[in-house]
Amino acid sequence: MQTQLSVMQLNILPELLNFPRQVELNRVIEGTYPVSKLARLNEALLSNNGDITAKLVFTDSVGFASLKGEVSAKLLVQCQRCLEAVETELSGSFKFALISNEDEIGLLPEEFEPYLIEGEEQSIAELIEDELLLCLPMVTVHENDCSAYMAKQNKAIKAEMEKAKKVQKEAEHPFAGLKALKENLNDKVN
Repeated sequence: MQTQLSVMQLNILPELLNFPRQVELNRVIEGTYPVSKLARLNEALLSNNGDITAKLVFTDSVGFASLKGEVSAKLLVQCQRCLEAVETELSGSFKFALISNEDEIGLLPEEFEPYLIEGEEQSIAELIEDELLLCLPMVTVHENDCSAYMAKQNKAIKAEMEKAKKVQKEAEHPFAGLKALKENLNDKVN
């Protein structure tokens, strides 16, 4: 028999929480956490404004205490093409089996990653930060041309590609020019 989940909606998530206790309470915690408090993530950002939204579901799954969650945020990072700011949306999900020692890792179903419980309370902030760092793309660029310079570069590249196609087409028919010249001479003679 499944017990009902206890839902807590918080404006700001606490920094620390006793994960095993939350599993006992079968708790769902939803809330936000300020980007400015995540130092490692801030190193990859142009601005630390805004909040991260998170949903954490503490429950018992397949005989293991588990934590399933989702995180999302809109973050301002540097475009690697034009070096200007670009807003990127990140979202990720995770499934952890909460374990008390490393010997339990081999017993876990494949769907779970191990999360080693150390001490009385665990850091929600570190968990959220780790997940968002994993979601960051290796290279972030604007979807469209970044600037007037990039638009000019892309136009020049397209012109060069068209020129190359024309040269290739002429190379496929090397005597096409002679044929046109012959027809032109025939028209003048007649």
